[in-house]
Amino acid sequence: MPLTGEKYTQLNQPEATTDGADHGRWIACDESGWDGEQLIGRKRRFLVYASVAVDDIEAAALIQQLRDQAGIRQARELKFDLFKNRTNRWSLLQQLWEPGGALHDRCSVYVVDKEYAAAAKVIDLVLEEKEHDEGGNLYADGKARALARTLALEGPRALRGTLFQELMSAFVTLASRRGTSRQDEVLGVFVAALDQAWAASTRKAVTALLARLRGARNYAAFHEDPADPVFPQLEMLIPAVAQTARRWDRRVGRVSVLTDEQQMLTDDALRTVHEYACAPVGMTLLTRERGADVAAVVRGSSVDHPSIQLADLLAGATAAVAERHEGNPSDAGEGLWPVITSFVEIALFRWRIRQPRPGAEPGSRWAAGRRLEPVRQAAGGRVRRRCRCRRRRCRRPSRSRVRR
Repeated sequence: MPLTGEKYTQLNQPEATTDGADHGRWIACDESGWDGEQLIGRKRRFLVYASVAVDDIEAAALIQQLRDQAGIRQARELKFDLFKNRTNRWSLLQQLWEPGGALHDRCSVYVVDKEYAAAAKVIDLVLEEKEHDEGGNLYADGKARALARTLALEGPRALRGTLFQELMSAFVTLASRRGTSRQDEVLGVFVAALDQAWAASTRKAVTALLARLRGARNYAAFHEDPADPVFPQLEMLIPAVAQTARRWDRRVGRVSVLTDEQQMLTDDALRTVHEYACAPVGMTLLTRERGADVAAVVRGSSVDHPSIQLADLLAGATAAVAERHEGNPSDAGEGLWPVITSFVEIALFRWRIRQPRPGAEPGSRWAAGRRLEPVRQAAGGRVRRRCRCRRRRCRRPSRSRVRR
């Protein structure tokens, strides 16, 4: 259903998009996996924001071609659900995206690991505030990122049982808009969970980090900023749109962004996206980046814009690959992961991104770098590993570490 209300009356794009000098290159976008500020304990762990550099004129022909080849006649619009369970259909998408396809080098995916994002927000909204007041800068030399990775990666191992989940859930409740109306109550819950986690931690790095957070507890009281009512502190969709616009400007120059209708993307939110995308960013002269040349950031309906349908197909395919990464494989996820990972340009992961290696076994790795299955050596070769004696000059292969 189209969005209604005063918040959605201005930045709409009812007409078909066409590339040109005024608007530059049109970028159609859609999301999958959005849960608002609820970053912990959700069914879908990843937020995917997919974008395709195509206008409606070209997209209409591609959509019609997909309809004819897939035999889809009655559906009002094309969704990934119509393709994911049929190999003959999702293979058409693979042909569209792979080298030589009509949309190869014209797709981009922004992926957020919501659990890691929550850990990063703990550092950003609590610990960094204290460091800033004391004259420090956690953003220098990647300190904030390193602390976030420590909390996200080692936290579940250091806090046995449900302690880590309870700590992160308490923080999300505290920092979300729902918590601003009952700050005293939710702050007490978070402080109690933090104290319990610090006392129970079994890893030195996590214990030290939790101790620093306990020392910054006075900075954990959040209040909604009246000057910025459109940007919730834990909302990841708004920065995803802005970063996507900036990324495409680096690739193709002047752009206009057409995003699918979404209740979070109000007129004020889209203005915020536009303002941020066009503004320079960076803490120092060495890291400072120029603002992007973004002509417009508007919303539209996928029914009216075939370009958004192409973005929806990409978002759905990326979500299927993400599910495969989480141990929920599907034929579509297995078949599409090599081409999808090549589109992941911007990611917020707890794991390092690794692009698929040439000649690697299909299904062995995903872009986030987490190994799901052993990588087999081509032609039955051997992988030599250091002997378990761990002497630097010892080159004897240990049997337990040799794989065929």
